[in-house]
Amino acid sequence: MSDDKLRIAVLIRNYSASGGGAERYCVELTERLAQIHEVHVFSQSITEQSNNIVFHKISQYFKRPRYLNQLLFSYLTKRTTQGKFDIVHSHDMVTHANIYTLHVPCVRTKWAQSKGVRKILRWANTLLSPRKMAYLWLENKEIQALPNRHFISVSEYLSRNILESYPNLNGHITIAHPGIEIQPASDEKTAKLRQEFRKKHNIPLSAFVLLFVAHGFKRKGLPAIVKALEILNNKNIHIVVAGSGNPKEIQINSPTVQNNTHFIGVIQNMSKLYPVTDTLIHPTLGDTYGMVVLEAMSHKLPVIVSGAKYCGFSEHLDNEEAIILDNPIDSQEISTDIQTLTNQLELRNKISENGFKKSQAINWENTTNKTLKAYKEIL
Repeated sequence: MSDDKLRIAVLIRNYSASGGGAERYCVELTERLAQIHEVHVFSQSITEQSNNIVFHKISQYFKRPRYLNQLLFSYLTKRTTQGKFDIVHSHDMVTHANIYTLHVPCVRTKWAQSKGVRKILRWANTLLSPRKMAYLWLENKEIQALPNRHFISVSEYLSRNILESYPNLNGHITIAHPGIEIQPASDEKTAKLRQEFRKKHNIPLSAFVLLFVAHGFKRKGLPAIVKALEILNNKNIHIVVAGSGNPKEIQINSPTVQNNTHFIGVIQNMSKLYPVTDTLIHPTLGDTYGMVVLEAMSHKLPVIVSGAKYCGFSEHLDNEEAIILDNPIDSQEISTDIQTLTNQLELRNKISENGFKKSQAINWENTTNKTLKAYKEIL
């Protein structure tokens, strides 16, 4: 790579720091790339602005069906960027980029894991589904071991998944973990935020408050948490649920748990939310990384999180840094861990401090450097 500035096109349908893990990753990384190179963002929805970045709005003629919008986004960004940039870096499913940051497991995974009759039935089901066929076609066009194409995975967990489905990509993948650059609020600010938030949501200052953050409540484990809280039936334990999802889909049978569950929607400034709670709980059924866990640790929150089989970031954690769940759908296990943290202040403080130390070693500078290294692979 020369010392000259590169012209880089960044593709993502939703350019928003509050949109989810992939969107946050894209925004944080793109801001840093723009300090070095000329960066253009092509997106259907843009909620972040920067003087260092040129933004291009890609038309969105319809939101549903999503697979048709995905195909259209791929077509329009190809037409807009082709032949005009040194690097076309996509965080989304398109056919024409030369750098792809992959954030989620492969569509082909279910087929790669199926055998015999089950595999035949899965393919038959796919052939009858335009949606599945569209995503599989896009992925097959995207994930190819070409000389001018390289892939960035956000975790070891995801890299294994990619190679299971596409073994020919061996040697074509760079791992660039998400980073963090957050300093926890001062004790004085934390006390003020806590008092204001808890008063607004009618939560006693003495209550033990869990935090759950997700875009998609069921997949990230909220039903199991609710069952665990119903097992405990403790009036002093509350849970704050942040993110996008339908509260009506979550069945809550206990009046106590119903009263102590607070759905607050999508929060733009999460740094004001972490300090008002006592523990992050993240019994995800599948996260390639789990940025919310890292963010919570950087705010000195102890965390309860699914093990490495379910959450990529957990590969980097031990039992001194987090409460790690063996089975995230086991409400009894979750209730025991909640009870343990509720009763043992010394343990909470130890996990909080160790988790904070872990988070400080993970930063966006490393992510940026790994990305620039990936660029060198194709230039």
